[in-house]
Amino acid sequence: MADIYIAYASEDRIRVEWLYKLLALQWETWWDDHIVGDFAGVIENEIPKAKCLVAVFSESSRVKSTFTDELRLAQKHNISLLPVRLDNSDPPYSFGGYSYTQLHDWDGQFDHPGILRLKRSIATIVPSKAKPLRPVAIANSKVPLPSLFMSVSSHETQLIPAEAVEALRAFNAPTILVSAFDLVERRKPQKMIAELEQYRKNGGFILVDSGNYEKSRLGSKHWKPNDLKEALAHTPHDWVFAFDTMNTKHNPDIAIEEILSGVERDKTFTTAPVLPIVHAPSRKRGGYKLETLPYVVREISSRLHPPIIAIPERELGAGLIARAKSVRAIRDELDNLPYYQPLHILGTGNPWSIALLAAAGADTFDGLEWCRFVIDRDNEKLHHFQHFDFFMNQSATQPFVKEALADPNIGYAGKVAFHNLDYFSEFMSMMRGMFMGDKVEAFLIGLFGKKAIAELKEQFPELLK
Repeated sequence: MADIYIAYASEDRIRVEWLYKLLALQWETWWDDHIVGDFAGVIENEIPKAKCLVAVFSESSRVKSTFTDELRLAQKHNISLLPVRLDNSDPPYSFGGYSYTQLHDWDGQFDHPGILRLKRSIATIVPSKAKPLRPVAIANSKVPLPSLFMSVSSHETQLIPAEAVEALRAFNAPTILVSAFDLVERRKPQKMIAELEQYRKNGGFILVDSGNYEKSRLGSKHWKPNDLKEALAHTPHDWVFAFDTMNTKHNPDIAIEEILSGVERDKTFTTAPVLPIVHAPSRKRGGYKLETLPYVVREISSRLHPPIIAIPERELGAGLIARAKSVRAIRDELDNLPYYQPLHILGTGNPWSIALLAAAGADTFDGLEWCRFVIDRDNEKLHHFQHFDFFMNQSATQPFVKEALADPNIGYAGKVAFHNLDYFSEFMSMMRGMFMGDKVEAFLIGLFGKKAIAELKEQFPELLK
């Protein structure tokens, strides 16, 4: 007995196979590729046993009597019909009254809004039999998972923002985060914007932060949502973090409404996706109230369906293992949804933190470590920026970086940046490969060492089951 029966025209077979493979990850799904022998007999037997029928409307299927016969058989047996449309052709006669999911621009991506909507509709009829799996990439495959956005900021870094973007462009870093704080006119951002335009033209992916990080660090009282609006008006970008409310209400339902309201406001500033940031409410005696955080994140996902939802790392707990446990609690709650919701951790650029939080269920990160510290790539630990003298002879993996490190025209800060970027590029690529190969524990042992992993297993045994 199948949860889902897919009815379609043979001309649409390629896209229907994509659909089948996606749905089959979470439900018992049937399509006529399973038929051996008598087509009509098998179909007449399968449709009455299905819990719902996904009807693929298209220019081809609307004129097929065999297709409409399947739909009428489903109606006869009170099987729920969930139409999807692959193009803008009219539905088959007598089936135009059904609500449908539009997939005319879908080319297989898991996070297409129509696919998410279809999964939600299916889940109201039959619960998913498996938790959703982390996809290989999101944003039309531009952002692989897990992924690190190299952050750019004017606050306490060794490179001014325009120079940082120039270095990231030269390195071909795939994803970067820039702050709206550095992009308003009063900051004279023309050179930085020119670099961003070239970076995006070369295929780079730009995430714009609200600027509230710099506001909070500098104690600025004059940074408002309209400043974000001004920055977005002349800055190339693919995604935007909403102008977040950092003093979160303790009542989770009020907090949810505030977050939703902020995202809706900021959607008027741009045509790009606006991503929510969820803050944990602070306690009077220090620390953060984390009990309701998983619920809030799940509700935000359920109501907004954003490409990612962000949470500041510092609000997830005092220590790294406590933070990993918080991430796992959030991921466990998100796994109750019929689709995979990517989770972003703000302010995480330390390799140990990235690896452990990714193992716990986080997907994307951003950090300034690449332009604040120097990495000892042999031991995978961060050191003071001025300690590069002791690590400058460590082997670079990319020819471009080897040339840059030997170039007398590139200054000290630039050489450190390229050294770090080379490491992080290799680190993220290796981590993705190990995670995809279900070798998470082996990767963590190589990074932390066996002693630290033994401690991790004692304090967080469910992480590496």
